[in-house]
Amino acid sequence: MQVTIPEEVRRLFPVQAGSRLSWSVEGETLVARRVRGVHELRGCLKSEVAFPGIEAEKAAVAANRASHYATKQRRA
Repeated sequence: MQVTIPEEVRRLFPVQAGSRLSWSVEGETLVARRVRGVHELRGCLKSEVAFPGIEAEKAAVAANRASHYATKQRRA
């Protein structure tokens, strides 16, 4: 669905062309809320640990799975 939001309203709120909105009815009021994308969350959680890279993460997941299944086999 596409709607047109008056320029005066767009200036007051962080809504731009292409913004996604969620619509709901609260009492007798139609409410539009901006839907944030995952990309907007980037950097919101700070860490002192450097990201090792995607390949290192994949290797760690594979090692964890292998360890999990090896333990599961020993119990059976």
